[in-house]
Amino acid sequence: IVGVNHYTTYYAKNHENLTHMSYANDWQVQLVYERNGIPIGKQGYSKWLYVVPWGFYKAVMHVKDKYRNPLMIIGENGIDQSGSDTLPHALYDKFRIDYFDQYLHELKRATDDGARVTGYFAWSLLDNFEWRMGFTSKFGIVYVDRKTFTRYPKDSTRWFRKVIKNEE
Repeated sequence: IVGVNHYTTYYAKNHENLTHMSYANDWQVQLVYERNGIPIGKQGYSKWLYVVPWGFYKAVMHVKDKYRNPLMIIGENGIDQSGSDTLPHALYDKFRIDYFDQYLHELKRATDDGARVTGYFAWSLLDNFEWRMGFTSKFGIVYVDRKTFTRYPKDSTRWFRKVIKNEE
């Protein structure tokens, strides 16, 4: 079984005028979010996250084709929203719902095309501490009040419930 994490997709281009070689750029590739001035997709809250569902399909199909179609589990897939959103606004996460809807459609397309995906985990269940962004970025489908630790389901929680029950 192979675990696959996927959040976003980038374009790759030649890293021109490389002046200082380091572990971060010794592959001499630059990851970019636009081509010819056109963004690769809608930007999420984090600067590194773009909504690119076709990239998810291509990533799953790459694993299928390159590694003789192993069983796959999608271990992480999601998009964030601002960590400064407060109740009740933080519960209205239509952008996240749209992201999951598009990405799950692409995952279904990949399985229809023969990819053997046996599990899927949205990132994440709860708002948590993100290593690069701390609490300024929230990926959870459940809002966590940092003072009381009370949990509040976001709209995406109800959407997932409908998807799981095959009502969506």
